[in-house]
Parts: sequence; structure tokens; C-alpha cells
Amino acid sequence: MTPFSDQPLLVAEHVSKRFGITQALDDVSVAFARGEVHALMGENGAGKSTLGKVISGLHRQDTGRVVIAGRELRPGSIDDAFNAGIRIVHQELAQCPNLSVAENLCLHDLPKTGLRTVDRAGMNRRAARLVHRIEPSIDVTAELGSLSPGHRQICQIAASLDEEARAGAEPARLIVFDEPTSSLSISETEKLLAVIRQLASDGITIVYVSHRMSEIFACCDRVTVLRDGKFVATNDVSDISEPDLVEQMIGRRLATPTARLRGQEPEAAELRQLAGGQANPVDRAGGLRLEVRGLSSPGRLEDVSFRVRAGEVLGVGGLVGSGRSELLDAIFALDPRARGDVLIDGRLIDRSSPRSLIAAGVGYVPEDRRLQGLFFDLSVSENIVVPYMRRLAHALGLRDLPKERQVVGERLAEFQVKTASPASLPNQLSGGNQQKLLIARWMHTESNVLLLDEPTRGIDVGTKAEIYKLIHQAADRGAAIVLVSSEMPELLAMSDRIIVMADGRCQGELTGAEMSQANILTLATRECAKV
Repeated sequence: MTPFSDQPLLVAEHVSKRFGITQALDDVSVAFARGEVHALMGENGAGKSTLGKVISGLHRQDTGRVVIAGRELRPGSIDDAFNAGIRIVHQELAQCPNLSVAENLCLHDLPKTGLRTVDRAGMNRRAARLVHRIEPSIDVTAELGSLSPGHRQICQIAASLDEEARAGAEPARLIVFDEPTSSLSISETEKLLAVIRQLASDGITIVYVSHRMSEIFACCDRVTVLRDGKFVATNDVSDISEPDLVEQMIGRRLATPTARLRGQEPEAAELRQLAGGQANPVDRAGGLRLEVRGLSSPGRLEDVSFRVRAGEVLGVGGLVGSGRSELLDAIFALDPRARGDVLIDGRLIDRSSPRSLIAAGVGYVPEDRRLQGLFFDLSVSENIVVPYMRRLAHALGLRDLPKERQVVGERLAEFQVKTASPASLPNQLSGGNQQKLLIARWMHTESNVLLLDEPTRGIDVGTKAEIYKLIHQAADRGAAIVLVSSEMPELLAMSDRIIVMADGRCQGELTGAEMSQANILTLATRECAKV
């Protein structure tokens, strides 16, 4: 870690913020030093993202003040914060997918030619300088919507580094990163962390919001913990252990056994025991439940076939853009160009619409909850029951509201979704609670097949353990589960078998002692055989 000045660059003093009946921040004071990487951690709803948004002017605090380099910022003023050199990289992508990468990065300050037309060559050079600092393979002339979620996140991060974004504004002095790696592969995450360390060494202060412990200990200098909107502690990362940090976050200590299972790497074994998994989970597998035959889609998938038995968790590994999410989209009939067969319990499923899959007991938690998962114009309650509202209805098709309220109440309690009311809209929830809401929709006894794409994205460590247990419980009652995860320990811990994708093809299958991070990466980076 690089040394940083003890003189704070920014101080948030006695900051409080309430949303309706929810006290998001309660008299929080934190100081951020120049040139440090300062983590904000806590459970979902602890106030981390809210504090970041107060600092960057996106939220107006009810009480308290934010001071940068001795200058007090106007509460709730995005312009004041931006002009003072404060930037924020959001957890959710805030972009124009129909425009090119370069157009997105230069949208607020398009370079002009002498004739006052858009200087496209200059725009592309400026975008390339920013994006290629993190990922050289991204084509800045490509339409942003054609990129994987991971690459779109990289473009959003690159935009915060643009020193030409607004005339008269200070260059970036403090950048808030809100779950920046939630959509990134291992290699992309490593590149980003290296960039963040370089930014810190250049004197830029980084406020880093993340649930991933490995990133905190690999990248950060200090960590501040919030719990239920209150300040708990600030520690030097070098002076605190992971169990102590978790205890500060959730108010209790999680047991972490160290027994090694099935030859897996120790961290994966700990996660499986924490989740209540069995020593030989594949033994619980029953009859064939899900069969995929020759699934293909032009430019996305090529001849993918696999089987999953009742009670089995099939992991899907691979790098970002390898075809993992595309595979689940195709199974769930979200890709109209996909061809191939999907069978549930031996019955061929009509894949002309997701409705047929839902009727067959298939649930899908997509990677991008904002674009694919939640209905932001519907209430929390309606988001939970919308896939099977007809099943809960009266004989004449009228909604059975008492039955819906009962189901919703059970789900909100079981998944500990923090919401002011079941009538609230999803955008009033934190990112982690939005993810729990999406999972609560599908984790019910009628789901015989669960397609889970990054199900713990944006979820705190305590809730992750609960989600792991729920996945195992679903498998124990006979559901077939297909799990996509970019977190290697999670993939290894939760899976009975793993298939690895690359370039839209299944490169191989790993079982038992073969399941290791090294073997997954070997298959994920193997060049596809030429036909």
C-alpha cells in the first residue's frame, strides 16, 4: 500500500438522511485522507451508497455538512460537488446503450471541429485514451449496448477519469466507486484494482463501496463500517482481520470452518460448510430434471448441451463475454434467434415465450436486475407475485389480494428485504435489497429449475450466507439449479459440477477434485477449436 497524507481531503460531519420512515444515515461522521483508498462496508441498507451519494451531491442530507479541502459544499448540489473534483461511479449502469462508447464518454462535452461539427476522430481518440487505460480490447466506436455488462461498467468507470468533462471544473480529486466490480471478471477486477491503486498513488482519494472482502484487503488502506445507518468504526485494513470486520458489519461473528471438501480450495470449502452444504452433495441428485440439447444462437452460442439432475447445482464458469449469461437467456426464451431443445422432466418445452418456461416451473434471476429483472413501475409486492399472479387468482381470474399479501409478507420476512412498505417501488430500495427482492420472486417451492446469474451480486456477506442456504434448500427439495458466478470461491463452493464457457461454447466439464480455480481458468482461456 502507498502512504497517504494524514490531512483529510474531505470530511462528512454529522450527516443524517431519512427516506420516508427509513433512517438511511444517522449522525455519521467520516474523514477521507488525500491519496487513500477508503472502503465503506456494511450490510445492505447500512447507508454506504447513501453516504456516497450525499458526498457527490446526488442526495441532499437532512443535517450535517460535507467539506472538501476546507470548502463546504452546497447540500444536494451535483454541480458544486463535480466542480470541486468529486466523481461517482454508480453500481447501476447509467448510459445510453444506443450510442457508441465514444459518444457516451463525450456526451457532456462533444469535441468540435473548426466548422463546429462533431469531431468524431477526436472523440474516438479521447474515449480510447480513457477506456484503454483499463481494457484495451474495447472498440470505442461500437454501440455501447452491444458490449457485455462488464465492459459497459468499465466504460462508466473510464468516464469518471475524463479531465475534459466540463470546463471550469476541478479534475477528479475524489472518486466514489459504488460496487464497481459487481459485473467484472477476475482479470477485469484485477486490472481495475491496479488502476485504483495508481489513482491513489497520483493523489486521488478513492471511496470504495464493495461487499467483496478480497478486494478490500487487496486494495484498500482504511475501512469504515456502517450498520443500520450509524457509524461503527474506522480501521486500518492492515490492523483488522476478516472475521472482526464481518462482526462489525453484522453485529455477530460468523463461524468459518476450515475443513476441506472434495479436494476443493479451502475458501470454497469454508463457504460450502457455511452454507450448510453436504460433504458429497452430488449424492443427493435424483432423476434428470433439465436437459439442454444443441442450443445455438448466431454470434452468441454454438451447440451447447448439458444435463442437470434433480437436487444438483451445475456451476457455469467462464470470463465475461464467454456466453454464460447468453446461455441462460437462451434457455429462458429471451433470445429469439436461439435454436435447440430444452426439456423439463423429459418434456420438450415450447420456447416461443418465457411464459411456457415459467409454467413449467423455471425461475430466472438475471445478471442485470435493472434492465432484465425488476419492474420499476410496479410495487415491491407486485414484483414478487407477478410471474404466478394467475395461480393465486380466484376462479374468475380476479386477483386474490389477501393471498398475495400473505405470500409477499412471507417472502419479505424470509429474505429480509428492507422496504418501507410492500407498496413501495423498487427504486426506493438499496441495490442489495433490489437483488434480494428479485431472488425472493423465484425462490419458492414451485420452482423446479432455477437459473441463477450472479445471484449474490451486491449482497452483503451476512445475506450471502442466507442465500447460499436457500440455494441448498432448493436443491434438497429436488430443484435443478444452474448457477453462473464470477466469484471463484462461490462457484467452487456451491457447485456439484462445473461447465466452463468460452466464445459461446462449452469448453469442458469439471467434477470432484478437478474443480479448481486453475482448471476453470485454463478452460476459460483455451482457444476454441477451429471447425
